[in-house]
This record gives sequence, structure tokens and C-alpha cells, in this order.
Amino acid sequence: MSDDISKTGEDSPQDSAFNSSRPRRIKGFFGAYNHSVDAKGRMIVPQNFRERLGEDIVIGLNMAQNSIAIYPYEVWEKKVDILTELRDQDARAEEFLDRFSRFSFDSVSFDSQGRVLLPAALRDMYLKDAAGVQVSGANDYVKVVSSQQAAEETQRFHDEHPDVLSEISRIQESLRGKKGS
Repeated sequence: MSDDISKTGEDSPQDSAFNSSRPRRIKGFFGAYNHSVDAKGRMIVPQNFRERLGEDIVIGLNMAQNSIAIYPYEVWEKKVDILTELRDQDARAEEFLDRFSRFSFDSVSFDSQGRVLLPAALRDMYLKDAAGVQVSGANDYVKVVSSQQAAEETQRFHDEHPDVLSEISRIQESLRGKKGS
């Protein structure tokens, strides 16, 4: 499956100043959508995410192991390879690989309404009884958290980074300094 999806003429006329004659290439998953989880544990995955995920998906943990992740199979496989290589070099990584593998569920598919069944083990760990969830792009996977966790993460980000542009500038200066060394 290709990570590239072409986007053509879907923008409104007001956005025409940003359009060019060639299609934009979009890689990864971007955006955040609020959805719900039904009584059976099913959740709608936005169509643009479903298109990029493809048919062969894995639902599991993100690498930080603090949220549910929906991966294209190829991306999930790379994550397992990274953890396996770490484990082969340092036994301390065994625990992370074991947990990542234990909470990975393949053979998952979308139903005709674009829903996916979130495994009960992951719902119990991360969503508890939450009905509302945020389904968001996390670059190479789709992240699923409760609406409450999403709000807490947003607040924490604003508390920890009150002046984002200044912090980005400091990072850029630091990197320029490393290149000049």
C-alpha cells in the first residue's frame, strides 16, 4: 500500500488561492474527529483515514503505550521490528516488545458502515466507560483516546508550552549549532 494519496479539487472556491493545477500529495494521518463508541465497542473511523489505512490493519498500542493505535499493517510491522532490534541489543526492551505484541490485534476489518470493533482489552485499558472518543491522525497511525484524555492532553500541552513559536525557534537554533560544529 502506498502512503501517498492524491487530493484533487475538493477545496471550496474560497480556498482556490491555495490550489494548484497539480494534485497535492498527502502522507500520513492528520486531523482530529470526535466520535462515539457504541455498546458493542464499535467506532467509526473517518473515511479519509480508512482510505489511507487500507484493508490490512492492526489495532494495538502506540509506541508510548498510552493510547489505542490503528496501524496500516506495514507501519505496525516496522514498530515491531524496531522493538525486536532493541530487545536483541538490550534485554530491558523485552518488556516493551512483549506488551506491544500482547495488545496488538490483527485480522481486524471495517464493517460496511466504516466502523471497527475496538478490542475489549484496549477499551478497558484506555477508554474505560467513555462513550466519546477523539480519533486523530498521529502521522503514521491513527490515535484513539477518550474525549476526556484528549482534553487533558490539550491542556497539558498548553501548560507545558505557553510560547510554541519561541520553543520552535530555540530548537531550530540548537540544530543549526549542531550542524556548524
